[in-house]
Amino acid sequence: MRMNAWLLGTAVLGLVATLSSGAHATLTVNGDFETGNFSGWMQGGNTGSTYIATSGFDGYTPHGGSYFAALGPVGSDGTLSQTVHDVAGQTLSVSFYLASDGRRANDFSASFDGTSLMHLVNAGAQGFTLYSYDVTGTGTDTLQFGFRNDPGYLALDDVAVSPAAVPEPASLALLGTGLLGLGLVCRRRNA
Repeated sequence: MRMNAWLLGTAVLGLVATLSSGAHATLTVNGDFETGNFSGWMQGGNTGSTYIATSGFDGYTPHGGSYFAALGPVGSDGTLSQTVHDVAGQTLSVSFYLASDGRRANDFSASFDGTSLMHLVNAGAQGFTLYSYDVTGTGTDTLQFGFRNDPGYLALDDVAVSPAAVPEPASLALLGTGLLGLGLVCRRRNA
């Protein structure tokens, strides 16, 4: 009897781990900048001192892969934007990694369809930090970053717009059945 409860418990934990780790494909193009250029991105505003960089540039190491976007316009903001196609009404996750060398004046903003997700002013020194926001897709949506750093660089990497991780109804039913079975085994054991 103990072995059955252990096996059932292990199976349920495995199912929970599978449901919670479901990776979804990103809707963004070249969000990791691994093409070595800004393909897939529209540049606007002041894009002077905006580069695709590798390890060692301004003391940074890419968050993932070999490249990241080094953002360093002086005097006014530059922008990077990308339009993604999704399902209207679908919950999406917008995520990216941002680092700052702490040099001032700097600012960084992120928006989705013109709605502000964040705005940092004079960010202190920080390594790559994950920022993540849930948004609702409209079918065609635009993610935009605004940035400036006098006289250093901000670093952006691993940008993703992905369908939010929501378990399918069949998976939830299977999880519920497993938990019910575990409860019955425990109840029987106590009786």
